[in-house]
Amino acid sequence: MTDARFRKLLWLYIAVMVASLIAMFFPGYSETLATAYANEPEPWLMQQAWIGWTVIGGFAAVALAGLIGLFYFKRWARSLSLYSTLAGYLFAPLIGSSLYSGLELALSDGSSVLWGAILALSYFSPVSQRFGR
Repeated sequence: MTDARFRKLLWLYIAVMVASLIAMFFPGYSETLATAYANEPEPWLMQQAWIGWTVIGGFAAVALAGLIGLFYFKRWARSLSLYSTLAGYLFAPLIGSSLYSGLELALSDGSSVLWGAILALSYFSPVSQRFGR
């Protein structure tokens, strides 16, 4: 894995993630399903909107910092990205249920696979030596 290919993977991850976010605005599910989802009770964290958005914003800022650090091969970026990913998995149940279209799900899963590959390559490929400097 070369530095250039690693950065291309990062750009591909960003593109797929942005496409996933755009797909949110074009739901591919029925009005009945959307209504049923709207009637689901909100989890505690999201009932306190300011707390929920503060936590989500904090996670987004940390994830963005890790991503930028990976672009520049910063030593701290791998750890920050790995720990923020693990924290995100622990935090996800507090957000509650989600409703995705097929396209959203495919793009979201694709970005998750890319992110896993990026993290693995940052630790277990020749490019990992760049993070040790």
